Amino acid sequence: MQLVYITNARFPTRKAYGVNIIRTCESLARLGMEVTLFAPSYKRDGGADGIPCFSAHQEFKTQVIRTRIDGVTWGRLGFWVNRFVFLFHIFFSKSIGRPRGKVILTRDELSGWLLRRCGYTVFYDLHGFPPRKSRLWEKAIRDMSGIIVTSPSKVERVHALGVSPEKIVVAPNGFDPALFGFNANREALRVQLNLPRERKIAMYTGHLYDWKGVFVLARAALLLPDVYFVFVGGTPWDIDAFKKKYGVLPNVIIVGYKPNEIIPQYLKAADVLVLPNSRLSHDRVFAAHSESDTSPIKLFEYMASGVPIVASDLPSIREVLGEENSILVAPDNSEALRDGIETVLRGHSFVDTLSARALSDSKHYTWGKRAEKIARFISANV
Repeated sequence: MQLVYITNARFPTRKAYGVNIIRTCESLARLGMEVTLFAPSYKRDGGADGIPCFSAHQEFKTQVIRTRIDGVTWGRLGFWVNRFVFLFHIFFSKSIGRPRGKVILTRDELSGWLLRRCGYTVFYDLHGFPPRKSRLWEKAIRDMSGIIVTSPSKVERVHALGVSPEKIVVAPNGFDPALFGFNANREALRVQLNLPRERKIAMYTGHLYDWKGVFVLARAALLLPDVYFVFVGGTPWDIDAFKKKYGVLPNVIIVGYKPNEIIPQYLKAADVLVLPNSRLSHDRVFAAHSESDTSPIKLFEYMASGVPIVASDLPSIREVLGEENSILVAPDNSEALRDGIETVLRGHSFVDTLSARALSDSKHYTWGKRAEKIARFISANV
């Protein structure tokens, strides 16, 4: 089967969507699909680091759409300019080919809807909802051949738009087991990564956005001066802002961005991993996303590390974690995070049971498992 994956997201990127797209394409290709990724490339991003839109193992093809217009600095207008320029390239691209025998998988509902109107079989990979659901957006969703969602909570919301349950499948994000197959103990990893060896480490990996709860976690560092709090990840501007505010704390270490391939080494070097997602944000859309919709890649990587997890007790997190595989605490509460971290660091035997269960549960959340669900769903609906 020929599958074309379309995204209008920028590459290279430090954001999680890059991991999702590349790993999904690789995993679908490993199932025997002939995969081609269509993604834009902008001159502004030419020297940026992060995840490229190419397969490291050359398991799928990439069709890079190079556009001369980039409205990224123009605000809302620029967003739509970029979107319509990308749409123009997709709609008039000869590389996509004829509809017969071809399946489109897209994260861009606009181009997906127009291709659907032209006779293509189109599946929409839905990761979130727009702040305002226009009639056009709802019609585009209803017209798709099928909808792939990353969490069970999204199913009812998509169904409410008029999509039958048979046209919806849940395929969560995941992790790559191959990245966790190394042999190294915690002390050796700390030496290798230049992390402190003499004290306990509570670690967070991911972006430094407010809805991720990183500021709540940083304030918890004030309550546990004998524990190092290590933050791995972020964009250059977010890292700078975070350093100015919390880099002065003697027990806070801000590592900055690291490639996804070496994140497992950091995870296994920690004593406890923290997922402090918040239900508060300066942007209400992200606050709602954090509480109900998110399917954090870091969550599945945390589970696969075998290191104990302390996480915010939110509906989105509850879809994967519970009292049997983690310690859940009240969100947006530094004291609650402190208590959860202290519970892990006391070394109770039940904590080992929790991390062992999380490790076992992680086997259901690999990129391969995600691809299998998508492939079966596509086969049943073409």
